[in-house]
Formats: sequence, C-alpha cells, structure tokens
Amino acid sequence: MAKPMCSVQAQGQKMYSFVQVDDCTFRAEYLFHARQNPNGAAYGGLVFSQALAAAEKTVPENFKPNSVHSYFVSAVNYSTPAILKVRRIRDGRGFINRTVETIQNNKICFLLQVSFHKAEKDSMIHQDVMPKVPKPETLVSMRQAVIATKKLVSEGGLELKPAMLNRLMVLDNKAYVTNNDMFEARCTNLGNWYGYSSDLKPELSVWMKTRECLGDDERLHRWLLACMSDAILIPAAMSAHFSQGFEDSLHVSLDHCLYFHTHDFRVDEWFLFECKSTVSSGGRAFINGRIWRRDGRLIASCQQEAIVRGKDGQISKL
Repeated sequence: MAKPMCSVQAQGQKMYSFVQVDDCTFRAEYLFHARQNPNGAAYGGLVFSQALAAAEKTVPENFKPNSVHSYFVSAVNYSTPAILKVRRIRDGRGFINRTVETIQNNKICFLLQVSFHKAEKDSMIHQDVMPKVPKPETLVSMRQAVIATKKLVSEGGLELKPAMLNRLMVLDNKAYVTNNDMFEARCTNLGNWYGYSSDLKPELSVWMKTRECLGDDERLHRWLLACMSDAILIPAAMSAHFSQGFEDSLHVSLDHCLYFHTHDFRVDEWFLFECKSTVSSGGRAFINGRIWRRDGRLIASCQQEAIVRGKDGQISKL
C-alpha cells in the first residue's frame, strides 16, 4: 500500500504538474509561493524552477541538467496561468540543449537556457572546502528568530534602525511567521541578516530543508533546490548595508544561473546555502552562491545580477 504524501510533497508536485498542450508546450496554473511579492509578481525562483521542469520533461531520464541560465524579462503574475514553450535546440549523444520561454498575455516574461548531460566517468576530481559554520541544530529557526527579535525590540533590549526594523516586521514576518513556506531556514549569523551587529560583509550563510519528508522523486528534489537557489542572493548583497541605515525602493533579479555538480542530494535534509556579493555599483549587485550538502559535498553553484535602488536616491558605501 502506497504511503500518503505529506503536505510539502503534495504542494511540490502541484507546483510542477503542468497541463501539456503539445510535445513542447506546457501550461503552469500554480504560481503561488510563500515568497511571492505583494504587488502580484510570482517568486522568481518558482518561475525559474518551473521552466527547468518543463525543459526536463522533454529529455530522457538519463540526461540531467548541468547548467541553467536565465533572464527575468518582466514580472510573471501569479494570478494568471503561464505558458512554458520549450524549444529543442540539440539532442546529442552526451549533451542535450533546450530553451524555454515563459509567456503571459502573449508576451515573453522569462527566458531560460539549459544544458543536460548524460552521466560519464570521472576524470579530474577536486572541489573547494565547505565553510565552518554552526550546525543547524544549534540555531533557531527564522520563525523563532522573528518572534524573539520582535520581543527584544518591544522590550527595549534592541534598538533597530528603520531599515532593519522594516526587514524584521515586513519581510521575515511575511515569509516565516505565517508558516506557509515549504522550507525551514536557519541563518548562521542573525546579526548579519538583520544588520544590528553586522561585520559589514555582504554575505550570508543559511541552512535550509523542507519542513517534511519529500519522498524519493529525484527530479522534485532538484526542482525545489533550483526554486530556493534564488531565495537569499539579493538579501546577502543588501545585508551589510542595512546596518548603515540603507533602505531600498526596489530590488529585482535580472538574471539567474545555476550549475549542478551532483544530483546525489535531498532537500528534505539540511543543506547550506552560502552567498557572497563581490561587487555592487551602478545600481546593480552581483552575487555568488554555493550550496553544500551537510557532509561537505558541493552540490551546486549559482550566480545572479540584480537591480537594487536606494529609497529617495540613498547611497550606502561599505
């Protein structure tokens, strides 16, 4: 007798269950996510991962994605179904290439290119070393952190600048206190996250995993990792500037790239998302991310460029 699906597994499958229009066209009707913007824009990580899922549905199972590149052209509205148009660029013996266009109201909102690789034997083997950070069991969840920090502020034990207070009362409250996020997150340095005891480095490291067991569908684990790979890149770039009183009027991803180094991972087990912004100028921030399996294996790497504009023309320099 099959085991009943948990709520997270059911939600995950719903996110990637498309209506198939033809061999290369799919309709995504489920665009809701806890991290969506209040202005009606769907969460970029979901748009990214749905396009990856659509592309993957057109290739043999023994080909798996190795690199994914994308551009956010305009906002995808989560209240309107989106058409995912897959184009078959090349089907080779070792690699397959696809592009995907996410379309709403006959306009292309999102572009994705993905390369699929058929597994082959190792030749050179090396990787960087995972950073030393506190274990997830020693850290509080973001839900607990929000409640505890809000209590400290209300009791006068912590004074936050307006930018930090806004981050606490709006962003984190929306994403975590309502408990409707599929993932639990535990930041290794809450002082950096909120900006009240920042080391002035634009970087963050956060442990993540789904709140419940996800089952054994490898593709679902891969798609949800892709979904969350967009989650904290911009916050990492902005974090140190909050301690300087910086408030943004706009922050939007321009592009997003993801490289899979292995497919041997589960997102219902703790993984570490390490993010660092190496440069920000001209209104654009550039961020690198690395995603680690708990045992130190580097699962994936990602990169993103984003528009970040200061409120009332504000400038913050570290």
